[in-house]
Amino acid sequence: MKIAVLDDNPNDLHALCTMLDTICGEHMPRPMIRAFTDDKKFLAHMSSARADIVFLDIYLKECTGIRIAQILRTFNRNCAIIFVTTSRDHAVEAFGVTAAHYLIKPVTEAGVREALARTPFFKKERPTIPLTIEYTEQRIPIEHIRYVDADGRRCSFHLTDGSTLSPYMTLARARELLNAMPMFLSCHRSLLVNMDEIHQLTPEGILLSDGTLLPIATRRKSEVERIYRAYMLKKMRAGFMS
Repeated sequence: MKIAVLDDNPNDLHALCTMLDTICGEHMPRPMIRAFTDDKKFLAHMSSARADIVFLDIYLKECTGIRIAQILRTFNRNCAIIFVTTSRDHAVEAFGVTAAHYLIKPVTEAGVREALARTPFFKKERPTIPLTIEYTEQRIPIEHIRYVDADGRRCSFHLTDGSTLSPYMTLARARELLNAMPMFLSCHRSLLVNMDEIHQLTPEGILLSDGTLLPIATRRKSEVERIYRAYMLKKMRAGFMS
């Protein structure tokens, strides 16, 4: 696992990296941490070396962390972005780059732990769904499901690793199993999508983090937009309150 940190305040950068070093020391294999004070050097590094988790200060000298995140998302859609800021006024902008969490300065070790726990890389308890494939039950982590589509009495579960599982299951049954999970949205009568995997809502449909474009039923477009925005804002507010 690789973690990158960008903050143009050397003292804040050192404090955050020290906390990360302590926390990461509890995990094996130990994550690699790279620290940057310059946004250009950060982007140059990130364009060639992928990071799983990125900490971004919002208030930089020549640019904003929001803008850096927008650029980062053009070539790395899957990294978890955690903003570090002195302000609570950027929820809407962060919504656009699907930030995992906010940390309000001065950061604390408890806050950093909570932020890391909100990423898929540090989650300890992962809810699963049972799927029977060729008479063998498999338990698939909910967060690994990108979307579900249906053709008759058979659903296809499209996973984040690019694979597809097709158990003998109706979409109605899939809805029952996923009903307790607030991240799943019905955008079409034959589709369920994990909102954590949505990169952007477009006039053509739902663009996922892997580039897949899913249709939205015309009569559901307004409702889909409302539900998705409410879900993302709730995540942002949860980040503020932690």
